[in-house]
Amino acid sequence: MSTKPKTQEEKDEEELREVETKLTEILDLMTQRKSRQSADDELTNARRSHGIHQGNKQPVMHINQKHHVPTTMHTKTVLDLADKIKQKIEVFQFGQELETALGKHAGRYLEILERILSRQG
Repeated sequence: MSTKPKTQEEKDEEELREVETKLTEILDLMTQRKSRQSADDELTNARRSHGIHQGNKQPVMHINQKHHVPTTMHTKTVLDLADKIKQKIEVFQFGQELETALGKHAGRYLEILERILSRQG
């Protein structure tokens, strides 16, 4: 079973989608004013809160961007901690500064678009 090699057009379209995804992720983080320092600080606070509320069955509402759910303080702090860990992973994947990553990906985005445009005539 042989796989047909991708054309340059197909490769460019695939790379364009990947770069657009990265740009969106970086812009979302920057819009939320996230940085390595803020991710570290928020994770530290979430770990502290989780430690304080370990086993706490007090009823609370867990509120995030998509859900408003009645739960316990223990579960809420577990979910909050997981969210902050995920956020730190997201921020740290882009290197030291989000602005630098944004510039790099924006430059790559422009290169791909220029290449696609040049093929169209």
